[in-house]
Amino acid sequence: MGATYREWEGDQLDDRLATLLPYLPFPHCLIITNLTVLRRQFPLNETGSSSERTEVLYGNDNIIKRTLETFSRTKDGVDGCVEHTEVAMMVTYDAIWNGFLQLKRKGVRLRSVVEVTPDNISYVKKQMELFEVRHLTGVRSNFGIIDRKECMLHSISHEDEPLSHAIITNAKALVEAQQYLFETLWNKAVPAEEVIREIEEGMKPPFIETLRDPHEIQKLGIELVNSAKEELFLLFSTANSFRHQEGAEFIQLLRDVASQKDIKIRILTHINNETIGILDELVKSHTNIDVRPLPQTLQTRLTTLIADRKYSLEVEVKHDTKDNLHGAIGLATYSNSESTVWTHTSIFETLWIQAEIEENQKIR
Repeated sequence: MGATYREWEGDQLDDRLATLLPYLPFPHCLIITNLTVLRRQFPLNETGSSSERTEVLYGNDNIIKRTLETFSRTKDGVDGCVEHTEVAMMVTYDAIWNGFLQLKRKGVRLRSVVEVTPDNISYVKKQMELFEVRHLTGVRSNFGIIDRKECMLHSISHEDEPLSHAIITNAKALVEAQQYLFETLWNKAVPAEEVIREIEEGMKPPFIETLRDPHEIQKLGIELVNSAKEELFLLFSTANSFRHQEGAEFIQLLRDVASQKDIKIRILTHINNETIGILDELVKSHTNIDVRPLPQTLQTRLTTLIADRKYSLEVEVKHDTKDNLHGAIGLATYSNSESTVWTHTSIFETLWIQAEIEENQKIR
């Protein structure tokens, strides 16, 4: 038999909620920790006339019963977040699923944020029959908001009764805070259909990342070179940029990769007296490395690395005259976005063709 629920007021409520904090995931614990402040800012009417109420519920039966009671008066929408391990319970528990089905038939809008994983894809697909579902990596929350007027936060025990504790409130300040949280997560999330397709087809989702740490940028460049299978394009907008990479043993890595793999490596760079010997040696000792001098000075000082036409790393050259590599590196942009990589590849190919034309003209 499920345990009963109780209503708490004043310091009793604050003390009782404090005992639940270890069971609630972030950010619910943050919201509940602030409940004392919110309660004192928006106190209940001493005569009891206020309609705002916060309750702590115990036991699976009571939580399910209260959830279904809430469904019966829902008119406009249900918004919620579900942990990736709990989607199964949501769609396989008949009472809850049938409740959502009735809401959908009434025209209620159902929205859900969840992390889609290989293990829960079948359950997320089932959820998508009724819900607008979006994916957000790392979501660790279980809560629902009804008509922007009432919300329930619950913890999962993974014991005999999965729903062990819950907090339900219609306090305006708390509901608005929870709704704001949901909208923030919803706007950051992506359609679940995209992630499901990527998982099923083995694709990596498109991304564009900005990196600031020179050590991380250099490490990523090394990883891209090592992971390349067919071709590498490298653009050094200044001779010093290339010289810095020789000092950091990045050019030695290119030698090793060229020797060990059947891979084409093309390098575009400005050439001066300090770099011409290194470049000549690269070309003479490795038939799969080709070098072209940049035909003109670029307006932007960038170092670009493109791996297999699938990944691009573009690094700002901040202080080209500095002797150490890390002092010269600025921001970097890393992406597998098809349009971004295509743009960088097109620029490289255009400069490569220009360099080839000028070199042929000199020979004539």
